[in-house]
Amino acid sequence: MSDIMKMGKLIRVALLSASFFFLYARSLTVIGNLHQRRPAHVRASCLKSMPATSATASSIDKETHDIDTTSTSQFQNEYTIREALYSELQVIASLVTAGFHPELDSNPILRPIRVLLELDRLQNNFPYPGDENRHLYLVCEAKKDKKVVAFCDIDARIPAKKKENPFSPFASIVNRPHPYFSDLTVDPNYRRKGIASSLVEEGERLAKEMNCQEMYLGVASTNTVALDLYSNMGYEIIVPTGDILEFVKRQEGVRMLRRTLN
Repeated sequence: MSDIMKMGKLIRVALLSASFFFLYARSLTVIGNLHQRRPAHVRASCLKSMPATSATASSIDKETHDIDTTSTSQFQNEYTIREALYSELQVIASLVTAGFHPELDSNPILRPIRVLLELDRLQNNFPYPGDENRHLYLVCEAKKDKKVVAFCDIDARIPAKKKENPFSPFASIVNRPHPYFSDLTVDPNYRRKGIASSLVEEGERLAKEMNCQEMYLGVASTNTVALDLYSNMGYEIIVPTGDILEFVKRQEGVRMLRRTLN
């Protein structure tokens, strides 16, 4: 029995060492990326002022499913929606991890690894020159705290399929619907303030500027409250076909929603 216990201890130590080694190696790669892959076209200009066409903005709270209202003028005074900077991707990766993997919040080993994986994904998918008119990372910044508190991704690109261009590193096996709105997440301390729905509305406005006629997004089929909330914003659950069907099959229980943009 003592030999089995010693073996189990050795395995745990080996796994822990491997985790730290991966974290260290990945951090070196990320640091190198920050210096070598910074695009020259990054802009810090504000994309918009919130339109004054509505008296309130409804907020979708992913974790508590609460709806709150914040006056448009108050939102304008407190927050700015703009394009994300490459230098902000570390903060955004932490936001995405907190929003989509809250079970890792108290895990000092796996959470940093998850943040690095998200950072790598965000860096690889960052809107580089030539993409900026069809792909945008948006953030919401709290003016008082000068802090990025929310993020979303609007992607209207149409990449080549692997079967059409098998040697392209940018080609995909299955094209997702476009424009596709994803990675919507809000800092837990800033939820119920109209930020989530404001990002959705801004994404729709930008999609119209891209001459898109509709917007797609995915929601977990078990998140019935979120499905109802998006329904109230004009999104409808669609029956996926073709590429959309293949895309949904890879999303583990996601329902595809679509809204026609007027």
